[in-house]
Parts: sequence; structure tokens; C-alpha cells
Amino acid sequence: MNSRNEKMAQAYRDGATITRIAAVYGLSLSWTGRILRQQGVAMPPVRQGVKRELNIARVVSDYEGGATIQQVADTHHASYGTIRRLLLREKVAIRPHGGQNAISLRAGQADDGPPRPKKTKTVRSRTASTHSPRRRLAQPLLRQ
Repeated sequence: MNSRNEKMAQAYRDGATITRIAAVYGLSLSWTGRILRQQGVAMPPVRQGVKRELNIARVVSDYEGGATIQQVADTHHASYGTIRRLLLREKVAIRPHGGQNAISLRAGQADDGPPRPKKTKTVRSRTASTHSPRRRLAQPLLRQ
């Protein structure tokens, strides 16, 4: 096992990528990185994801111009979550789901006619059906 780890470390020092070493030895990337660190290989720090350079002013202006977060994300080749976090960090007010209609409803500005009646729940009767044991017991016994 130790010679395997030493061979992996030497391969990395010789220019092999972690991805290639992991594939050769049938290991995950994270486990391969861990073994290489244990072998004293100088590696870049562990990071999550890829650092992207986004034009923050353009992202904010696109969103404030009426584009949805998903549209902005697609335009800038980033994820929905990345764009949303960026907008929140920039103190941009996130619009509610549902677009302009939801904004109007929240502000009490709905102008689509008279108010609609509230929906009521239909309550089903709790009486036993004719197939329930209670109902059968309540029916008179037929004598032969």
C-alpha cells in the first residue's frame, strides 16, 4: 500500500493530474488528493467549485432591468444559486416568485376586476359507508 502511495506521489510530481492518477488507481478525486497530501506533496488548497469572474454591475443591471434570475444565470453562464447569492450580497431586492403579478398582489395594486370569492374547503361527511364494519353492525340482523 505504501509503495502505491509513493508511486502516486511521484506521478503527481512528474506532472500527472490528480484526475489521471485517480483513474489509474481506481480512486475518487478526494481520496487521491488526501493520499497525495499525506505523502507530503505540495498541492493547492482544497476549494469548492470554480472561481468565476462575473461582471457584477451587468448582472445587477440585467436583473433590475426585469430579467429573471434564471435568465441572468443563463446569460452569464453561471448557476441560479451563484447569481442569487451575488444579488443578495449586493443588497439587491429579490423579486417574489410569480413576476410582476405577484409584486402587484403584494402591494395591493391588483387591478384585475372585482375581488374573487375565497375558496372554501369541501368537507366530506364522516358517516360510515355501507361497506364499513360499523355500518354493518348498525343494520338489523336478518333472521332466517
